[in-house]
Amino acid sequence: MLKTYGIVSGLAPKGAVTMKSALLSAATNKGLLVEVVMDDRIPPMDAPDSRTALADQKITVMDAVSALAEEGVAAVLVAGLKAQSFLPEVQTEMQVPVLSLWNAVIEYAQKQGITKIGVLGGCDEAEKKGQVAAFSSLELVFPSDEIGCCCSPEDLATYVVRVAEDLKAQGAELLLPWCEHAVEALSVLEEKGFPVCNPYVLVGDYVVEHEWKRLAKPFKVGMIGGLGPAATVDLYDKITRFTPAKTDQEHIKVVVEQNPQTADRTACLLHGGDDPTLALYDCAKRLEKDGCDALIVPCNTAHAFVPYLERHIKVPFINMQRVTMEEIQRKLGKDARIGLLATSGTIQTGIYAEKAKAMGMPIFTPDEEHQARVMAAIYGPQGAKAGYTDGVCREDLVSAAEYLVKTYDCNCLILGCTELPLILDEDDHFPVAGKTVCVVDPTAVLARKVVEVALETNRQRGIC
Repeated sequence: MLKTYGIVSGLAPKGAVTMKSALLSAATNKGLLVEVVMDDRIPPMDAPDSRTALADQKITVMDAVSALAEEGVAAVLVAGLKAQSFLPEVQTEMQVPVLSLWNAVIEYAQKQGITKIGVLGGCDEAEKKGQVAAFSSLELVFPSDEIGCCCSPEDLATYVVRVAEDLKAQGAELLLPWCEHAVEALSVLEEKGFPVCNPYVLVGDYVVEHEWKRLAKPFKVGMIGGLGPAATVDLYDKITRFTPAKTDQEHIKVVVEQNPQTADRTACLLHGGDDPTLALYDCAKRLEKDGCDALIVPCNTAHAFVPYLERHIKVPFINMQRVTMEEIQRKLGKDARIGLLATSGTIQTGIYAEKAKAMGMPIFTPDEEHQARVMAAIYGPQGAKAGYTDGVCREDLVSAAEYLVKTYDCNCLILGCTELPLILDEDDHFPVAGKTVCVVDPTAVLARKVVEVALETNRQRGIC
């Protein structure tokens, strides 16, 4: 079976050639079929300072690893000894294994019973700290301060011999180059009998002796946003608040494809206005391409168009109405009498009524007069879409709620438009018309479901 490995070669082309040769040779010795794909992109050469230059290297390597991953390689190697220090940062963002040359050296040393390695090459205190961390299972020794630095290429051989003698005197059992110049001088040290290792050569056996598997991908949810913008922010805020995270890194990955220019869903359903289907599909397709595990839509009325998208999108949608009805059933069971506060478009589509009927729960809607007040609370000049969350819009909404409770004895009210929770809060004991009713916010229900699915998915994938 043919296996393909990728090498990021731009930072150290000579090292990459050595690495490729070692990999193919090791595979041949073990009777394996291997091919190697090289990515030779290089960082920009005009960095104004060392910190920018380092960022350029990291970004270039990450772009190269991404490109190789898209080609389906089993694992990626990066030529460039200094680059090994930031490979864990690259790996955090990737599922394809990014293999460290230092791990190959560590494995080799352990097989040989070596416990102390001497570092060939100068480095500052920050680099030393990183090196010690990378080789935590072994002892590293560094050149003495009086050794100084190599001043010019013609002095390199003399300098490296001096360093090697110093490291050997400190008890180093193996000498490891820490920069490309030191690699160039290894032949000089070998001729003089020093115990050296070339990580570019060692990596061949290391790669083919292991079965590399892609790392688990953290759950990522994609949100089709802008329907409207405030509702999008509200859902994102609730996902954040409902996630039991103690650090930034414990929160859920969320991608928002914000398109406020999507045609109005209610206008399309009620008055033959512009069709939002393609705008919604374009957002969904972008989120699918971004690797999302599930899609959500912070707009009730837009769910009328979701069935059209599901025929062409492989990523599953977490349906707002379905999870809302399931939560109501868990809370109230057969005693539920539901009043629906929503846009006229949502009511006309039956996206709540059909699910309520299928679950055996009666659902009621306002009469014409009170439905007009609900629409005013959403679309009116002092409504939620105009940026209002109190005053006239609240009076309109509470009036419709009172009508449903008085007329149909509702004990549960659904805030069936994602703008409405901006006006009324979710509340299991909301006083209205002399009764206490359960006010359900589908946005909050959806947020809780997203968190539940995310945590369970990550648990199954072995991600804490």
